[in-house]
Amino acid sequence: MAKRQPKNQLPLDFSVRGDRIVLHWGQAESQQQADQLFEGLVHGEWRVEPAGEGADISSAQEIIQLIGHRLPYPETIKIAHLHQVDDNFIGFSAIYHQKGWVFVNAHADANDRHYHACLLTASLGLYTAYTDPATLVARTEQLIVDKLLPASDVSSFFREGISKIPPFLAADIADFFRVPFPIVLKRALDLQIITEEQYQNFITIKPKRSAKPRELYVAKEGSVEDLESQLFGEEDTDF
Repeated sequence: MAKRQPKNQLPLDFSVRGDRIVLHWGQAESQQQADQLFEGLVHGEWRVEPAGEGADISSAQEIIQLIGHRLPYPETIKIAHLHQVDDNFIGFSAIYHQKGWVFVNAHADANDRHYHACLLTASLGLYTAYTDPATLVARTEQLIVDKLLPASDVSSFFREGISKIPPFLAADIADFFRVPFPIVLKRALDLQIITEEQYQNFITIKPKRSAKPRELYVAKEGSVEDLESQLFGEEDTDF
């Protein structure tokens, strides 16, 4: 019996194409380590499955559902949290043995891992439409920040004229969105919720989690329907 395709995924045949990295994330050192890791994987120097000391493996279906768009993902996408990597390793996405793979640093902060896993999962649904790496990065980032950081939610945390954010609140805000605090600030700046001066003041804050959990108020999230018109605010038919 044929395997049923998840309702928010489109069928795409990868059987005639080889193993390859789809998207690097991070600076040059992270990219170099990604290339070495993937080359070793392809040549049998280490195995990603079954999970073991090298990596913890999970399905990307939760993230695919969170993104919530019909994108041409590979039929199967798995996330590998790698243990034996340097601190400067961020992650990459790849096609390996006809599956989509997302590789992230198991030692990174939980919000960093979640953010990068979302970005790299999205890249596996976008790269067939955006073959230019720079465009793929831009589209991937925009999709994820629009989804994870709705304008109404971000604005609820930054009152007009605010000049100080305590470290515990910075940590609470980051934990609420499950992204690094600097990403929240960048989103607030891009949306003109905060000024450049506020951004420069807040970017030096080192989030520190408080001992007691705190309740945070946010506005209800709006619905998102069409990929280009809703995610990118434009009709883009020339891929």
